[in-house]
Amino acid sequence: MLTRDHLVQSYPEFMKIVDLISMQNPLQRKRINSFINQQHVDYWRYAEGICRKLNQSFFKNEQEQIEAARSYNRMSMDFLREQIRFSKTGVYCVNDIGLAKENVYNQPDVMRYYMVGLLLSYLLWPNHFEILSFLKKYIKEISVERYLDIAPGHGLFAAEVLQRFPVLKAILLDISKTSIEITSEILAVFQIEESRFRFINGDFLTIPMDEDRFDFISMGEVLEHVSDAPEFLKRACNLLQPQGTIFMSTCANCPAIDHVYHFHNPDEIRSVINDAGLFIIKEKVLPVDALPKEVCREKLEASNYCAILAKR
Repeated sequence: MLTRDHLVQSYPEFMKIVDLISMQNPLQRKRINSFINQQHVDYWRYAEGICRKLNQSFFKNEQEQIEAARSYNRMSMDFLREQIRFSKTGVYCVNDIGLAKENVYNQPDVMRYYMVGLLLSYLLWPNHFEILSFLKKYIKEISVERYLDIAPGHGLFAAEVLQRFPVLKAILLDISKTSIEITSEILAVFQIEESRFRFINGDFLTIPMDEDRFDFISMGEVLEHVSDAPEFLKRACNLLQPQGTIFMSTCANCPAIDHVYHFHNPDEIRSVINDAGLFIIKEKVLPVDALPKEVCREKLEASNYCAILAKR
């Protein structure tokens, strides 16, 4: 195991954020350390590289770094509170996309802390880092000419795809103006030229896109945020070229302040995929160690899910 002195010396920007998070919320220290201390040098280099990029945007000075750590801790506590409530009720607190828009997506302050927190979770949560790694590995195996990112959110997935394919142009569609602003900031720090992407602000189910066909579509952590996940995935399938593929991730029994569609288990997710006219090329199911078993109601085990899909 690498010593703390070595980590601070070799990966100072990443360790600064980790320390700020831990100082603000000591409960996070054990959880984060149990994950990062198991990682190899490639992880540390990647995390340090991301934090150095973010120093140009969200982490420009010490106060903004403190605020970013606060955003992560606030987002983490949101998830924990919702998981505790869900363990007692068995239902999500939000049951309509309209409420999620009103309470989260149309609230710039809420979206800002939520997206910054989620961005950091892809470095600090085992399952989220595994999902990110799943995407990064897959895009090394393919070529892409027309790319659609549905709900880029924090923008990290879009940045990875656009960085991987230097001449690729993309359409990025999101229901939240704040999310678009954050994604734009992330693409800037990844040095993605503005001419390479176009934003659309609107609802994926109602925005006219019938003339477009894409050979790669990404929709990371999206289906749990919509009222009609089956129809949402069917439209994505309709926009896919015959030989194209979709990267998607979602979750089962994972409540949040804006999670609307409740998948109860991975088999329900697979059923929606099949009904949309798609088949699974590869997948990962990642159990979430959210709460002790004795706290949770029976059959409410949480899991993250990610897959590569193609048309049947």
